[in-house]
Amino acid sequence: MEGILKKLQNLSESDFYPYHMPGHKRLGNEAFALDITEIDDFDNMYHADGIILEAQKRAASVYGAKESFFLVNGSTCGLLVAITAAFRRGDKVLVARNCHKAVYHAIELRGLEPVYLYPEVDDKYDISVGVTAKQVLDILEEHDSVSDSNEKEAGDLCRKDAGDRENTGQIKGMILTSPTYEGMVSEVEQIAELLHQRDMVLIVDEAHGAHFGFHEDFPKSAVTMGADLVIQSLHKTLPSMTQTALLHRCSERVELTRVQKYLGVYQTSSPSYVFMAYMDECISLLQNKGAELFEAFAGRLERFYKRCESLTHIKVKRTSDPGKVVICGGDFYSGKELHAILRERYHLQPEMCAGSYVLAIMTVFDTEEGFERLYKALAELDGELVAKKAGGKEKEKTLVSLLKERPVKKYNPWVLEDKACEKIKLTETAGRISGEYIYLYPPGIPFIVPGEVISKEMIKAFVKLQKEGYELQGPADGTCERIAVVSE
Repeated sequence: MEGILKKLQNLSESDFYPYHMPGHKRLGNEAFALDITEIDDFDNMYHADGIILEAQKRAASVYGAKESFFLVNGSTCGLLVAITAAFRRGDKVLVARNCHKAVYHAIELRGLEPVYLYPEVDDKYDISVGVTAKQVLDILEEHDSVSDSNEKEAGDLCRKDAGDRENTGQIKGMILTSPTYEGMVSEVEQIAELLHQRDMVLIVDEAHGAHFGFHEDFPKSAVTMGADLVIQSLHKTLPSMTQTALLHRCSERVELTRVQKYLGVYQTSSPSYVFMAYMDECISLLQNKGAELFEAFAGRLERFYKRCESLTHIKVKRTSDPGKVVICGGDFYSGKELHAILRERYHLQPEMCAGSYVLAIMTVFDTEEGFERLYKALAELDGELVAKKAGGKEKEKTLVSLLKERPVKKYNPWVLEDKACEKIKLTETAGRISGEYIYLYPPGIPFIVPGEVISKEMIKAFVKLQKEGYELQGPADGTCERIAVVSE
């Protein structure tokens, strides 16, 4: 069966006149020529039995999933679907505290009770490292003992949902981000085994790992490591259009009908055929040329890292995912300063910057020229620093204190909907309970979640970030000068 893109191209070249949406009538430019709605012979994403079904089956086969579903609203949508499908209202869920903001939104919408697991932090680079199985085991055992005690006291008062596990206060599953934005991978296989021994579900946000599993130099995908639901952004690290992603169902622990139901809830009812066509093309490329592309890519990365070993002051960190290039300015440049230099002097646009590093994302479509330009820029900057022959002043970390901060939770985030809040100056919020999220985007990991207490240390860090040019997001006040706190 021909792919979606080819079928769209054939339609655009035919004499079929469109008395249907969209309003551009396939006229005006190339993108319009391929953009249609659900018409005869073109299947329906929510009741797929034709070309879309075949494309999704192809994706499942390539990744090794039971079923794979196209997402035209990005991984954000996939996380909302997965979390809502896997858990019932009121469930207690283990959550890695470095998850994307979409996870917290899902927790709030679903009315879940989060139990946070804080990943360790690499102090040198200001980044979270992967979650270990031991960390998960320790917190599960701690909550098992507490839940057993509570269950004896609760007796018949504990809630039961029809056809569901008893809600006795025990953790029902885990939401894990692996890899992190910077490419750090968790012990997914061992964590999945621990959870499954307890009849728990594992959801893995693998948005930055859609390219995993196609070469030995890259980590294996969570799809093949025991996770139950896995969300991947094709557009982040593979040749696909922005906003395209996949949701993989890898086991029977989450009902298929529930996944399908919430796909229809959280996604647009007018899915883009252009998006689906290029997702299908991306999957076909992996299927037919993946081995060749990744072999060449791995070689380019290896040569790049080898050359960077000669740098004296600028350091390039190789994380679990070699495609995520973490560049540290050492004692001379903060992440913000290095980011500005790469953009303004060399016309190189990094993905993001944080306290002490800049992140460059490399993919199979990066050229030799792209690798060469980045290396030459780093080598030139490093040479300038060496020539100064002066000791640099170590830059104070701007994010590490926040990554280590563990705010006290007073309320579950969804409770804040029914509580009166007032807006006050950020500098006056010490000891108050936040009514809003605060984060940097990217990476979109909340420093504070509604219902948590804002500490003096966090305020100092927020103010410092703002002074150094970072834009805090989350509060309705776009300047973040005033934020909502629970009224006293």
